[in-house]
Amino acid sequence: MPEFDAYLMVDWSASSSRVSGVNSVWYCQVDRTGGRLSVQEPENPRTRHQAVDKIREVLREHVRKRQTTLVGFDFPYGYPAGFAKALGLTDTPAWISIWREIAGRIVDHDDNSNNRFEVAADFNRRVSGSCYPFWGCPSTRASATMSCTKGGSGLLAEKRITDIGNMQPIWKLFGNGCVGSQALLGIPYLAALRNDAVLAPVSRVWPFETGLGALPGRPMRDYLIVHAEIYPSLLPIQPTEWEVKDAVQVRTMAAHFAALDDTGELSRLFAGPAVLTAEDRERIEREEGWTLGVLSGQQVQPRLALQPPHVQPSAPWTVTETPPHRGGSGRTTEPQRFRNQHSD
Repeated sequence: MPEFDAYLMVDWSASSSRVSGVNSVWYCQVDRTGGRLSVQEPENPRTRHQAVDKIREVLREHVRKRQTTLVGFDFPYGYPAGFAKALGLTDTPAWISIWREIAGRIVDHDDNSNNRFEVAADFNRRVSGSCYPFWGCPSTRASATMSCTKGGSGLLAEKRITDIGNMQPIWKLFGNGCVGSQALLGIPYLAALRNDAVLAPVSRVWPFETGLGALPGRPMRDYLIVHAEIYPSLLPIQPTEWEVKDAVQVRTMAAHFAALDDTGELSRLFAGPAVLTAEDRERIEREEGWTLGVLSGQQVQPRLALQPPHVQPSAPWTVTETPPHRGGSGRTTEPQRFRNQHSD
């Protein structure tokens, strides 16, 4: 029996204005009903608030029907080990203290304007008193603790163990592949979904709350929703000239995980690579997190061919106790050997 009834994949955006199309939020869902898979048309809300409001309602409906759902956002769920300590956070585990700190500081308005550069600059002040570890901003946001280009170096690793190939570092906030801004603006929403009054009792964040291990079978789980970090560029795609790349990526990834689930291969992805040491696994579960599907430094061929021939596109998502503040108004890769060497 497949582990999930639905697969909801989200391509996030750090845009500071309302936007649609390229470089905006896209999400797509594949549903399984009566053994049949249905690929929904990708949705493209213009703001992060709109996106998460819609995703919340989708997840609540799945919970009402007691359906299991895999939810994936394409930003890092954790930071390189040692970041919480560097910030002076003492709550354990470290990932929760970081999520709470970010959620308590980020203000994201209804029009997508936000204070991410100011928050990152203050984090730099607390960590180093200079432009480290976060970097990258418009010239108008530069300050004594935030630089437009990469600043100095320090004890924190540039990347996490899971970050492969040309994945951008989470400290980068501006320019191509500014995954750092996506994380700062995404974690508060992810925390709000995880702790939604309806969803919280049946939600878990992998691998922080489930452990880095093969997913238990349905009868062994007391939760319906699994949140897992994804990396759409792990799967090569070939969008047509009239398709938006982000839309194709979330559709491809949702269908890919559904296909793996049909063949019983999805559960093992939750265990991560076998080459990880016990120390690596503790670090991943405590603070850094892992990207679902990363088992090596190579791209993975989509398993769309494994879908049943009847799959057709059809017509028209406690860590913190409060949702993100609201006001009135990506990553790239190339094949590369898996990086298992790292520094604290």
